Amino acid sequence: MHPLLSKTLGELVAADERRAALFDRLGLDYCCGGRRTLEVACRQRGLDPASVAAVLEALETTETLKEPAADWQTRPLAELIDYIVRTHHAYLRRELPRLSALMERVAQVHGHQSTWLHEAQKVFGQLKLELEAHLRSEEEVIFPLIQALEQGEVLAAAGLEAVLAQAESEHNAAGEALDRLRTLSDNYRVPEWACSSFQALLEGLAQFETDMHRHVHRENNVLFPRARHLMARPTT
Repeated sequence: MHPLLSKTLGELVAADERRAALFDRLGLDYCCGGRRTLEVACRQRGLDPASVAAVLEALETTETLKEPAADWQTRPLAELIDYIVRTHHAYLRRELPRLSALMERVAQVHGHQSTWLHEAQKVFGQLKLELEAHLRSEEEVIFPLIQALEQGEVLAAAGLEAVLAQAESEHNAAGEALDRLRTLSDNYRVPEWACSSFQALLEGLAQFETDMHRHVHRENNVLFPRARHLMARPTT
C-alpha cells in the first residue's frame, strides 16, 4: 500500500497546505472530515486511492520549484493565531454581510426561477449568525487561552478542552451548512441565463467555501492539536 494512504487528510494538508487545492477539486473534506485516512476518504468518494496517492506524489515533485508553504506545525501558535485572525476572520467579517445582501437581492429577482435560493437564504442567514458568534468566542476566549498556555501559564489549560470541543462542534455545523449550500446550488453551477449578480453570488459562495475549508483545517488539524499537546505537558 502507498504510504500516503494510511495518513489522515488533516495530517497530509498540515504537512503541506499545497495539497488542499487538490483535495478541494476532488471533493475530499480535509477540515471537518480531516481525521479519515486518505484511503477511506477516497473510497467514500468513489475515487481510486492508488491513483489519488500517485497524483499527490506527482504534485510534490512539481511544487518543489515553487515557494514553500508556510510551516504552521513549527511556528509559534501566537503567529498562527494572528494569521487566522488577519486572514480568515477578516475575510468572514467582510464577506458574510456582502454575500448575505447579494443573496437577498438575487433571491428577490430570480427566486421564482431558482426556487432553491429561498432555502439557501435561510441556510446562509443562520450560518452567518453562528459564525459571527463563533469568531467572537475564538478571539475573546479560545485564542487568548491558547496564547497564555504557550507562554507557560498552566492555569490557562483549565476549561480549554471544553471550549475546543465546542469550537469543533460548531465547525462541524458550519461544514454541514456549506454542504447544503453546495447541494442546493448544484455545485455552484451558473445557469446560462444568470445575470452578473447571480454569477457573482455563486462565485462568492464557492470562494467562501474554499476559505472556510482552509480556515477550519488550520484550527482543527493544526492549532487545536498543538494546543492539546501543550495541555498534556507535565507541570513542574
